[in-house]
Amino acid sequence: MTRYLSALFFSIAILSAAEYRDAAVRGGPEPGVRFSSGLTVCDEALRNGHWVNRYWLSTGMIKPEFHLEGEKRSFEGQPMDAFELGMEGQDLGGSWRWVKAGKREVKAPDGLLVTVELASASRPITVKVHTLLSGGPVLVRWLEITNTGAKPTAITRVSPWSGIIWNTAQYRERVAKQGEPVFEFAYAERQEWGFEGAWRFAPVVNSTRAVSGTRGKSGWGHPTFFARNRAIGEWFVASLGWSGNWTYHLTGSQDEQRDRARLFFDMGPSAVDPVLRVVAPGETVKSPETHVLLMRADFDGVVQALHEHVRRNVLPPPIPGREYQVESNHRGYIVDHEDEAGLKREIDMAADAGAEEFLIDAGWYGPEPNRWGQNVGDWYAGKWLPNDLNPVREYARSKGLLFGLWVEIESVGSASTLRQKHPDWILTRDGRPVSGGRQLDLANPEVAKWMESEIVRIIEKYDLDMFRIDYNNAMEAGGNRVKDGFVENTVWRHVETLYGIFDRVRARFPRVIFQNCSGGGGRLDLGIMRRFHNTELSDWMRGPRGLKILNGMTWILPPEILLRTFGTEVGEHASDGDVDQQLRTVMLSRPIFRGISPSKEEFNPILRARIRESVDQFKRVVRPIMVGSRVYHHTPLLPIAEPSPWLVLEYATPDSSRAVAGLFRTAESGPATYVFKPRGLDLGRTYLVTFSNSGQKVELTGARLMDGIPVRLEAAMTSEMLLFERR
Repeated sequence: MTRYLSALFFSIAILSAAEYRDAAVRGGPEPGVRFSSGLTVCDEALRNGHWVNRYWLSTGMIKPEFHLEGEKRSFEGQPMDAFELGMEGQDLGGSWRWVKAGKREVKAPDGLLVTVELASASRPITVKVHTLLSGGPVLVRWLEITNTGAKPTAITRVSPWSGIIWNTAQYRERVAKQGEPVFEFAYAERQEWGFEGAWRFAPVVNSTRAVSGTRGKSGWGHPTFFARNRAIGEWFVASLGWSGNWTYHLTGSQDEQRDRARLFFDMGPSAVDPVLRVVAPGETVKSPETHVLLMRADFDGVVQALHEHVRRNVLPPPIPGREYQVESNHRGYIVDHEDEAGLKREIDMAADAGAEEFLIDAGWYGPEPNRWGQNVGDWYAGKWLPNDLNPVREYARSKGLLFGLWVEIESVGSASTLRQKHPDWILTRDGRPVSGGRQLDLANPEVAKWMESEIVRIIEKYDLDMFRIDYNNAMEAGGNRVKDGFVENTVWRHVETLYGIFDRVRARFPRVIFQNCSGGGGRLDLGIMRRFHNTELSDWMRGPRGLKILNGMTWILPPEILLRTFGTEVGEHASDGDVDQQLRTVMLSRPIFRGISPSKEEFNPILRARIRESVDQFKRVVRPIMVGSRVYHHTPLLPIAEPSPWLVLEYATPDSSRAVAGLFRTAESGPATYVFKPRGLDLGRTYLVTFSNSGQKVELTGARLMDGIPVRLEAAMTSEMLLFERR
């Protein structure tokens, strides 16, 4: 796949200012809806009790009915259902009858919300199929499942969106060799800590490929796939906005004799227990959201469309005056030895470096010093902070810094009084504690009530500007319990409780920045990101893997919300490349400084000057380009934990007036020279190009720049940063 991505040049499908969204509702013997968003068209209908996909198109065109009638028989027996729902082990596909459909404009996120209501003929279940059209190539789908019966029932399987993606005829004249795959897909190959953004491409030929997240949260992988139709040049991306366990399937058929290839998918939450979620009589349960993109574009165009969708339709809007700060974190030289004097020294260092926000991370709370992991759950300042945190907060503000606090609110440590007082609040599986007894049971309403009130109390007590969560547990299979006669897995209730709490808390505190972390990047799905302004990208801080994680995760998440660390918290981190390389790594995301010097007196003046210059450059030049930028991956697919010679990222403003490129020599293998060809510039304009290593500047036309700029780096773990400004 690398050969396809590395050869891509111009983005041929960038969202225009003109947007289009509409839905045509049909009656008749096969009622249905045709969804149109931008040039993306999805047509669905009720056929023999199944709500099915009839077709997807990325051209804005509408298939004639006689074409659809002619191919209907060929789909018999195929997995065409546009959503899947199983109740108590029974697949309700084939039982649906039409109730009604409607559409209305909605806000936050803005779009046309189309709702189809169906009722099951075999069980007392109704489903509202909600589809949000924002006017671009990404559509969002979720279900509302209502138990209309008199007794509890149980969801045993759900896929909010599924069915056929492609039905490609005459593919043989467009695929080079007989037997070559028509379809291939990129998936997150690793779910382990420190492997975020490790994408791998694989073919789907006359087989079903299953990919799952099994860590009890969305995992250090990602519930997303990028499918590519090599015969027609389309991309289909599906991302599940879900912070629990998940599974998706891709089924491809490729018939050489009939010269036809088809690809089907399903995607949804999963569990090892029989029941995902018990539904009480009269209760309505919302499924996870599925975000789907279909478009003809090069890879850059796909990524840019996804970023535009995430910025506009997923992330909370930035808080005016508190956007995209440079952050400093105390966990450098005083890790697990926090005291007021040490925290104030860290604030002095943060202010001197040019940070805009100071965060007290783990270690400030609980009964026993230097045991941050065992103390979680007791959210009061430890005796090593006899004056509590208020003097530290006020000192930070006196230095012009916003003040934030770290809390691992879903966890309870072995040393905490909370655990001794409420052993019944610990999550269990088959009666045994989950995650070493460290996991609170959010399916317990008492726990949920305590958790929400505790978040509110902490924010109000400490008058926080920023509230940061962490979540170091991996529940794996999660908890379970007998609920109304069913063995219910508790992960679904955990996730919906978490979402509900942060929806309410964020509305209550509109000026507070909410920051996400989960052992680094253990929850980067679009469900959790709908509730948080920014996120820790990874706890893997060392290079070059940290750079590769940024490279991989910016396939779906925009760089300005992704936090990366410079400093000494992690052993050997300070030796991973020269100072410029390390600083540029964090400048292409959102910097966090963790331990840059034990004190101002010991701060090397040369290092101090380099950090201050870099922070100033980030604020003046890089950040204004990065926020809302078009991202270009010049080396999109890299082995995450193996040597590869170059990593190159480019960010350009939407109007092509400015751009920044980071070129990193990540191993001595391969050539020492990389010919950089900018993709985000205007061919007809002239640009001032600055070479950051030498400070030299030259004016070149956009057309001349397309020929390439040779950048030579002799040593591994070195870098160059190029800046482009339109004259």
